[in-house]
Amino acid sequence: MKRHKSRGQAMVEFSLLAGLLFLLVMGIFDFGRAIAVYINIAEAAHEGARQLVLRSNYASTYPDTVIINATLAKIGGGGMVLTEDPCLQWGCTSPSLPHTPNTGFIWVSPNRTTGNNEVTVRVTYLFAPMTGMISNLTGAQFVMSAGSSMRAEY
Repeated sequence: MKRHKSRGQAMVEFSLLAGLLFLLVMGIFDFGRAIAVYINIAEAAHEGARQLVLRSNYASTYPDTVIINATLAKIGGGGMVLTEDPCLQWGCTSPSLPHTPNTGFIWVSPNRTTGNNEVTVRVTYLFAPMTGMISNLTGAQFVMSAGSSMRAEY
């Protein structure tokens, strides 16, 4: 029996599945990046709350650079840009949302008083996937938020 040649069959099959394969690989990449960002902002919020409790800073006002620097030191850079929430200068009671992709705000509970009160640090981050295919599926950007509350012992 004579065997028929099937040149190019593997190339056609690969071209049919390549798009799905690349979408899967890029989705894994962006999902891993999103998980890493969330872990970083959760640890940063926890460290900010810890520093807020350790200091006797109930009279501190905007800008609270010690808390912000401790929070930023916890994430160690990594391409994340976090700044103090600008609404704190007016004494806002909840964090505001960032407008620039891949940046975030650190919000510290305002109106801290002496005594056994709870203090909160929240980090909001506007995450934007790096791959165009993934951002078309999940949306161009979405807000991640993490917070930590601790009881102050001033």
